[in-house]
Amino acid sequence: MIVILSAALLSGCPGREFATCTGPVATHPEGMCSAHYYQADYRGSGQVTQVLVECNELPSKPGGNVVAIHSVAHGVGLKWLSADTLEVTVPAGVALQGQRPGDTYGGYPLQYAYRQLQAGEPALQGCGPGKSGGT
Repeated sequence: MIVILSAALLSGCPGREFATCTGPVATHPEGMCSAHYYQADYRGSGQVTQVLVECNELPSKPGGNVVAIHSVAHGVGLKWLSADTLEVTVPAGVALQGQRPGDTYGGYPLQYAYRQLQAGEPALQGCGPGKSGGT
């Protein structure tokens, strides 16, 4: 299911038919990559908050999934801790789908460090679909 949702999310089409939004972009300290989360409420088909990394400056692959959450109630915090580590801050108590510890882009390794969102952090609010009663 994550693969199907990934293809749909990357195509850019869901926003025309479903409630969607994109969270803030976290740019890599050296400008090589960026990360953002995307939320979509597919109504009867489910909801997803998905984190994506894109490394346009590196030749191997353009980007990939980091983690998915089958809810739009909260967003995800993203912060580059260093040139090779992206901190992914996720809501407490939710199941993480497809959680990856890292990836390699054009020979450049990235690590993903996870921690729980705390009350008061802006990402807790999400970027849109969850504000209308998402679960």
